[in-house]
Formats: sequence, C-alpha cells, structure tokens
Amino acid sequence: MKSEADFWACNFCRSINGIKVDRCYSCHTPREIAAVNPTELSVTETKPPPIVAVGTYVSSEGRAVIVTIATVFFILATAAGLWLLWATTGFRPAEDEAAMSALLDARLPFLVIPAALGVVALVAYGAWISRVVSNVAALGAGFFRVGPRMAFIEPLIPGVNLYSLPARVAEVIQKLDDSGRGLILVGASWLLTVGPPVVAAVVIRFGYIFETSEELLRTVGIAATASFAVQSIGLLVGLAVIWHVEGLFRARAAA
Repeated sequence: MKSEADFWACNFCRSINGIKVDRCYSCHTPREIAAVNPTELSVTETKPPPIVAVGTYVSSEGRAVIVTIATVFFILATAAGLWLLWATTGFRPAEDEAAMSALLDARLPFLVIPAALGVVALVAYGAWISRVVSNVAALGAGFFRVGPRMAFIEPLIPGVNLYSLPARVAEVIQKLDDSGRGLILVGASWLLTVGPPVVAAVVIRFGYIFETSEELLRTVGIAATASFAVQSIGLLVGLAVIWHVEGLFRARAAA
C-alpha cells in the first residue's frame, strides 16, 4: 500500500507525481526545484509562486549559425548528388547499360557526402536546441518535457526526431512568445519536409506496378528530384524558425 512518501507535489502547479518521476508531469519543472510533501501544499494559497530561473543564459546564436551553414551545405550537396544520378541514368540509351553502371560506380562515393552532411546538420541542430532548452530555463520562462542532454539526443534518433524536431521548437516559441507567432512556420516546415517523401514513395510504387524498367527509372529520378526540391523549401523555412527563436531570445534577454 502506497503512502505519502511515494509521491511528491509540485509547488508550482500543485500536481502530484510519483516519487521516481524527476519532472512534474504537468509543468515539467524538475523535482529538485519544485518538490514538496503533498501535505505541505497550502489549501488557501491558490496563486502559484513565480517560475524560478535556473542556470546561466549563454547566447545560442553561434550554434544557430553553424546549423544554418550545415543545412545549406546539405541542400547543395544533395542537389549535386541528385544531378549526378540523373546525369548518369537519365541521358544514356538503354543498350549502354555497361557504361552507365561503370559511371554510376565511379560517382557513388560522392553520394555519401550528402548523407554525412545531413548527420552533421542534425548534430548541429541538437547542440543548438540543447542550448536553447537551457536558456529558456535560465531566463525563467519555464521547463520542458526533457532536459538539455535529451534535447540534444532526440534529433539523432530516427523516427523520434519526426516528432521531437517540431515539438521542441514549438514549445520554445510558446514559452517565449505568448502570441505563438512562428508556430505556423513550424508546421509548414514539418509538412514540407516530411510530406514530399511520402508522396514520392506512392508515385514510385505505382510506377513499379505499371511502368517498364526504363520508365520506372525516369519516374524515380523525377520523383526524388521534385521531393527534395520541396524539402529544401521546408528546410529553409526551418532555418527561418531558428532565427525567429533567436530574435525572441534577444528581446527576452534585453528585457
């Protein structure tokens, strides 16, 4: 049977949490800051105490610059890689397959570069959002579902990053700007980045069923190129979101 020793109460939002939980499930304030014994909560005081500032504010603009540079290089490298593939497979007659295969083998190592730059961009973004999470707490604007360390790791986990990338930066905007301006940009960036590969996969699947090998090859090239073109716009919108957040930080820090 559980007792009051198995729970702790949040002094900020008055939520009751299990003793093993290190953050309040409701307001995400760390236990070491907010925890009180449930019996110590006042039954007459309803106004929560002000959110405390934790840590030291350190500008994240330098990391935002690195994310921007890495993303732009990723876009350019991927565009170049797609052009190499298209030039290799799209302009050679079908009977020249041996020469096409040899040329493709020679150019294949260059296609690793965009993948490597993509990983660099994700690591840079993880470093940026980690600093951002710390700065929000340092400015007394609140806390997140995760700490700075997990905020860095999330973008690097396939599948998880599809949720965490937009969710975490949306939380930042909501905490720094009561109007929530910028949330539309977050949603647009996510749709433009995630949506095109899904559409391209459907198109390629139909091509696989109804087209010849040569037609399918052309369809894959067109679908991949069009998909990445739209994704590039989404990534650029994502960079606009990052600099919108930096603008909010400058205004908050100055105040």
